[in-house]
Amino acid sequence: MPTRRDLSLQVDDCVRAGAAVDALRGSVALVRSAPHDFDARLRAGDALVVAGRSSDAAQVYGFVLSEASAAGHPLLALVALKALESLDVAARALLPTFASRYAAGSPSLGRAVRLGRPDPDAAIPPEAWAAPGWDDAQVLAAATQVATSRAGLPVWSGAVPAIPLLSELPAEAFANVLGAVARRSLAAGEAVVREGDPGDAFFLLARGRVGVTRGAETLATLEEGSVFGEMALLSAVPRTATVTALEPADVLVFGRAAMAAAARELPVVAAALERFMRQRLVQRLLDTHPMFAPFDASQRVQLGARFEGRNVQPGEVLLREGAEGSGLHVVLSGAVKVTLRSVNGDVDIAELGPGDVFGEISLLEGVPVTATVTASAAGVVLVLAGGVFRRLVDGVPGWRRYFEELADERRMDLRLSVPPAAAGWY
Repeated sequence: MPTRRDLSLQVDDCVRAGAAVDALRGSVALVRSAPHDFDARLRAGDALVVAGRSSDAAQVYGFVLSEASAAGHPLLALVALKALESLDVAARALLPTFASRYAAGSPSLGRAVRLGRPDPDAAIPPEAWAAPGWDDAQVLAAATQVATSRAGLPVWSGAVPAIPLLSELPAEAFANVLGAVARRSLAAGEAVVREGDPGDAFFLLARGRVGVTRGAETLATLEEGSVFGEMALLSAVPRTATVTALEPADVLVFGRAAMAAAARELPVVAAALERFMRQRLVQRLLDTHPMFAPFDASQRVQLGARFEGRNVQPGEVLLREGAEGSGLHVVLSGAVKVTLRSVNGDVDIAELGPGDVFGEISLLEGVPVTATVTASAAGVVLVLAGGVFRRLVDGVPGWRRYFEELADERRMDLRLSVPPAAAGWY
């Protein structure tokens, strides 16, 4: 007997190959053996579309939209909603209802208890299969009936979990953003973004798993509910990693142009996007930057809260040579330029980007700022007050060690790149 994972892969292959009836036979077995398998119900709807049974497919998508939403699987419900919309544009009228349930301030938002996904290694029992003697018409009819049946499903609690980013929006803005979202289905092994490509969207993973790689290095495996590609909404830099489906998957695509249009129409969308992206970048910085290595997860969160975010524009001076040090600075997004005064005018020393820090030497040694730092691109810089930095330097050996080594490296780089005697430093 095949496992659920094996059969799910076969169903997906059949849908892609246009073998709708074979896909529906597998979907029937999957749903009968685990009624809360909303993935299988969704694929039954996809197979009915392939079979030319759009009306039946719409019933299935509508059922998945309602039940998956109530069961605490809002991203699958969103996939069903977008699939339904692709069959009938009138389905857009459902957006406000869905939005009101998951938007900020909704009384339905809470600590939802939901059924986990069925065990992928469980075998499919023989009694779950459609009768071998059924013809195509019988399979089509049975599949629609099974995929829209509540048999075996519990009564849901009524509480639903928040959706990343979207549940920060009021209902009107939520519905507006949903109208700009697209569904994309991925086959196992299919790349959704590639390293080096231009970034023009970010993604919510609604079902399946994806792998994140850079060159030959595996960086992460992402599960349902993960957000990726969000840097595309902050800058037009190329993709820094490749994301590939490890199994059949669905993603919700937030395209740059569509999201920009939504943000222009409703400023609250732009504000929420900025908050969300900044939170994501700060969390990534806390998780990966070596200066936070001396701290455990709880301490990192507390320390991260002490950094103040500052939006900067090109040409804005962040530190001025000779002035008193104002704090430790970390480039969260954008870029800054480091310059030194000389008898021959200002000399460019370095260009710093996301993750780079500056301002540490004046704080460590109690001397004036040693170089001028100017924003060369719009972005966000995090600033930790000088007093907090000094207390950490005095109390956390690993923190002091990291910044002393960084300061030594920068002095060496300076001596190698621009000899002081030749440049005529003041």
